[in-house]
Amino acid sequence: MALIKPEQLRSGSYNITGSLFGTSSYADFALTASFVQTASFTVSSSYALTASFAQNAQTASFFSGSILNAVSASYALTASFAISSSTSISSSFAVSASWAPTQTINTSSLATTGSNQFNGNQSISGSLVVSQSINAYNINAGTPTSNPWQTSLNGSYFNNFTTQTDVSEILRFIAGLLSASAPDAAPNTKTYNNYTANAQNATIGIVTAGSIPQTSTNLTVQYLNSKGFATAGATIFSGISPIYTLGNYGYTYTSIAAGSTTVSSSADAQLFGLGLLSSGTPTNFKVSGSFTFRFKDNSTKIDTATSSSNTLVTQTGAGTTSGVTLAKINTSNPAVIPAAYQDGKYATVFLNTIYSGSAAAVSQSGYYHISASIQIASGSSAYTIPSASNAEIFFAPLATISTNIPAQTPATGSTTLAALTAVSRSLSGAPYLSGSTYNLSSSFTNLFNPLYFVGTIANLSTVSTGMTQTSGVTSVLTTGGTIQTAGAVFDSTGTTLRATSTVPFETDIIKLNGLYTFGLANITNITQTAFTPTTFTISVAGVNKNAITTTYTASSNYHTAGTFGQPALSGALAYYTRTQGTDSGTNSGASNLEPFTGESNRILLDDNILSFTGTAWNTAYVLGNLSGSDLQVKPGFLVKPGGTYGYWITDPDTTKTNKYYVRRFTTNGTTKTSMTLNAGVVFNDWQVTGSNAAGVLILFQSSNSSIYTPSRFYDPTKTTSNFVTNINANTDGQNPFGSQIALYGNTGGSLASTTYTIPIRNADGMILDSTYNDIYVIIRYKGDPTPITAITIAFN
Repeated sequence: MALIKPEQLRSGSYNITGSLFGTSSYADFALTASFVQTASFTVSSSYALTASFAQNAQTASFFSGSILNAVSASYALTASFAISSSTSISSSFAVSASWAPTQTINTSSLATTGSNQFNGNQSISGSLVVSQSINAYNINAGTPTSNPWQTSLNGSYFNNFTTQTDVSEILRFIAGLLSASAPDAAPNTKTYNNYTANAQNATIGIVTAGSIPQTSTNLTVQYLNSKGFATAGATIFSGISPIYTLGNYGYTYTSIAAGSTTVSSSADAQLFGLGLLSSGTPTNFKVSGSFTFRFKDNSTKIDTATSSSNTLVTQTGAGTTSGVTLAKINTSNPAVIPAAYQDGKYATVFLNTIYSGSAAAVSQSGYYHISASIQIASGSSAYTIPSASNAEIFFAPLATISTNIPAQTPATGSTTLAALTAVSRSLSGAPYLSGSTYNLSSSFTNLFNPLYFVGTIANLSTVSTGMTQTSGVTSVLTTGGTIQTAGAVFDSTGTTLRATSTVPFETDIIKLNGLYTFGLANITNITQTAFTPTTFTISVAGVNKNAITTTYTASSNYHTAGTFGQPALSGALAYYTRTQGTDSGTNSGASNLEPFTGESNRILLDDNILSFTGTAWNTAYVLGNLSGSDLQVKPGFLVKPGGTYGYWITDPDTTKTNKYYVRRFTTNGTTKTSMTLNAGVVFNDWQVTGSNAAGVLILFQSSNSSIYTPSRFYDPTKTTSNFVTNINANTDGQNPFGSQIALYGNTGGSLASTTYTIPIRNADGMILDSTYNDIYVIIRYKGDPTPITAITIAFN
């Protein structure tokens, strides 16, 4: 061991290979000047200082020269260590005590290239620049340069922070504040469940109507029959529904998502999760499908043709390819938080049709079975277990079939009518048809070729008034596809009758016939000037396979001139079916009506009228019983015979231009003080006959010739007259009787419209009571006036 004096350290070169020790007073003044400025200072062993080292080095340069400071062993400082120059440390540098430099390092740099360990508290008054990362347990917040901590932060949790608060503490607090608004990337938690098969071009149709006859000669029917699709008595493709009509019928497939999720790439509810992105980008999504087609051209469903195909659709990256979609699930704040997951779906993929071309041939009719198997994969994952589906449909080119089996037009043979019997009645000596019978017959062909209607296939009827069918076969039913009506369907020759409950043949015909009776009660075809209708219509209708009716009609007279024993020159009869001898007129009431439906209350024009013992009209069947002075009653009208409004009979005496009708009215037997008369016309004054005009007189039972001579007649039109005059016998147009009559007026009476009010003047012979309760009303026509249609008499 050598002893170096302090003055020896000022200059020279020292090479120390052993230990260097110092005492408390060592080098107290050695660092106040230049220290080893021009020489090398090499320490190759332990360098230990136990006392103050370089206490005064702050005022002098320490190692300011070119110094090779190579430390190859442990360099331990147990005291204060001050560095004021550049120092290079290439080995382990351990500090076990306080390292408190008394001089800042702001004019130079400290570079370390190895692994350094600092044990204890270190203080740096300048800046610390690190080119890579610092792994620190904690770093203080430090001192802000603008607003100090705990300034202007009152009431805030931030006011708890100081310069000594750990930065990690502040960061954790801020993270808690922002956590709700910065959610992490999350996956779509919905999963792939299955798929739906979506029918495409699924137009359906209705097979041509009609049932199939026996022994069909139609080629389309024959082919379909050979395949079990057209059975006699049934419709084509009976029991098969629906029937698809487009050859490009097929299916597409769409995925179904299951479960729930809070995130997805879009609002589409069918998206499902497909795993992680790759470096922030969607990977790929693969959908693979396998398909098998089976065709069965027969009703027993035996396979006649099969085929299969495989298809793969891949979507790489975000987007959609042929219905396969892959998308990135963005976070709520994609500018800050990166996406991590992807989702996707497939929709309307793999359209496979039963035919790629035209499918119009009848032979393409049949069952089509389509089997599908679909699996998916994303990224590098394996395919899912295949999911299978099966569908079977029936296809037929119905347009072609309809063209090949057209609708027919039913044809009818001759329709004949035979008039069998007739019943007549008379009114005012003229005949009327009141009843008759007819036999109608017809036939139909072409009702069963190529197909036939199920229902009422043929019908015979009449469009008429008062006609009813009483017997015969007038309609034919084929309900259920078989003949239901006996005695109606025959073979093509018309001789062999087909039995009921059998299927008709293609060439069969139908025969119709019916017995019809005319004569419903109380009807007539009489009008004011003529009679109509004079004919009825015979209607024969056949229905083709499409339920379209073809109707053939013919007209027939109710009565044909010259038939039923009537003279042809007289023409055809009108019909009037009211029972002979009856009518709808009323009598013996407070109000009585004569509607001219009969002659039960008519009185024969004769002189015994004057004594009020007139003769009742003959209401039995009789012809030609009008005299030259009589008016004719036809149903609903009082007319001049042979005139414009007459029927059947000619004028019995054309020299007599005034003709009469007498009607008896009876009261209910109580005393009357007035009466009214309304015939729907304004009568002429009896003494003024005029042309084509009507007049009226009333003879009371109480004013007849056995009480007054002459008998008294009253004219309702003379409302200001009492006795007028006597009229001599057989005065033309004034007195048709063989004795004189007295003409009285209707003093005190009145006319309102066509209603005449007549006071019952007892003093003038007008009495209506229980003894005298009848009157005669006499109507006179001069010429051919508009007919009266009713007379109403009311007693008060």
